[in-house]
Amino acid sequence: MPTDTLPTIPVTGPEGFTLHTVMSGSGDRVLLGLHGGPGGEGGDYLGPLHRLASSSRKVMTFDQLGTGQSDVPPADYAWTLAAAVADVDAVRRASGADKIDLLGHSWGGMLALQYTLDHPERVGSLVLSNTTGNSARITLDAIAQLSTLMPPTQACAAVTADALGEHTSPDYLAAVAKWLEHYGTAQDGPLQTLTAEALDPGPAGHGLWGDRLWFANGALRGWDVEPRLGEITAPTLIIHGGSDMSSPQSNKALAQGIRHAEWLTMNNNSHDMFDVENAETYLAIVRAFLNGWEQG
Repeated sequence: MPTDTLPTIPVTGPEGFTLHTVMSGSGDRVLLGLHGGPGGEGGDYLGPLHRLASSSRKVMTFDQLGTGQSDVPPADYAWTLAAAVADVDAVRRASGADKIDLLGHSWGGMLALQYTLDHPERVGSLVLSNTTGNSARITLDAIAQLSTLMPPTQACAAVTADALGEHTSPDYLAAVAKWLEHYGTAQDGPLQTLTAEALDPGPAGHGLWGDRLWFANGALRGWDVEPRLGEITAPTLIIHGGSDMSSPQSNKALAQGIRHAEWLTMNNNSHDMFDVENAETYLAIVRAFLNGWEQG
């Protein structure tokens, strides 16, 4: 569902920036979707989530600060995870709901985890899609995945180039394209677009993740909530693709750490669940979970 056909509302975050927010449906129950990145083009790709809207459920998505149609802060802005969490709560307040169902995809799942830990009373149920509870796992997963796609010497050269910031290296550029083609696209979208976004995620990406693709050296460096997963009491659905940047090991750690968690793998998917032929299957699974696994 194209989000440009849906009603939009401007939400002002606690720092005074405007967040471009899309809302569909009505009723007291709210599903809030958090897009990946960090950085990139924003939350428009989450448009299919709005198919879950109804007369009893609002669905809200928004472009996070510095992405899409939301405000871009000045160059000297200090990016923090705490500010990103505060923006999520601003959108939650704008929904009119005291408690929401929260879905986070990729980086959005990391943000959803942090929000749930910081505001447990605000989350009724949680969907963690293609994500992780530890930024270091992204590095470990990528290195392991690269080693399956190319000879070890090429994989090592690509990882070394990224660590050194040598992002014009032919080895690095070839590895990024091959990695995204296998783990990030499948039928999910144009490889050229994904590659360009990975190479330049914009101010939010640089501020939160950093200026490396596989090594966090921004605000998310050292982020790890795995020791705290046992604090989460909301019913949780963990879902990822069979060929996903988010590895089985990363998802297993989430499933083992969260007490009331279900873990599902969609074998024919890679990292993106929203633009593929079986997106309806993904939405049906999420709908069933939100409805208590009953037929909605």
